[in-house]
Amino acid sequence: AGMRRGAVWCTAVGNAFECTTIAPFEKFAAMDSPGPLVTALGAESAARLNAKLRKCIEVQRNYMTNRVDDVDIPAGNALVMRTVVRRVPPGKAQDYVSYYRSDVFPAMKKAKADGKIAGATIAIRGVGAQANEVTTTTYYGKFADMDAGSPVVAAVGAEASAKIDAKGLPLATTVQTVIRRRMVAAVAVVTRLLLARFLIGTQRFQPLFRAGAAIDRAGLQHL
Repeated sequence: AGMRRGAVWCTAVGNAFECTTIAPFEKFAAMDSPGPLVTALGAESAARLNAKLRKCIEVQRNYMTNRVDDVDIPAGNALVMRTVVRRVPPGKAQDYVSYYRSDVFPAMKKAKADGKIAGATIAIRGVGAQANEVTTTTYYGKFADMDAGSPVVAAVGAEASAKIDAKGLPLATTVQTVIRRRMVAAVAVVTRLLLARFLIGTQRFQPLFRAGAAIDRAGLQHL
């Protein structure tokens, strides 16, 4: 469908029956096209598929976020992500990013080198999202890796970690923490096609609609 690779994650700890799509978004001109679903299936088949999928979706929203690339630790094919949403004072997002860059990022790099995490990112939420929010995401190869506790503590020790935390406390307020798992490939392909024009899209499915049944019910064999 001409779509760059993204990823689809479903909530493990947080809002139930919710899936999140993360896809590259380079410029608004991409939104002038009919979209990857139409490109892959044609307008008529895409309309039929969307009509079926809408019956399965309770809530859907899309928003953009800007990853800070110079402090990005690539996560590869990590299976678990833990995202913390923090609210900063108006105009102070870059202050928090600077703190992350100077204090948190070196510890996370060491945690990655020591095999404690699969990767980490920080991003500033943009159009469509709540204003003045920054997200930090830590990726893991499996859920059991989180049993080791804070990767910053593992990397620099409890005392140094406490000092890092204390420095960051005045800069932002934590408003949400969510743990998600990567979706299986078959279902992920469909969700990426639906939301590829946006960097992040969230869908909450009807409680009785099992993700494993999505392929048959939506007629996705046309893909």
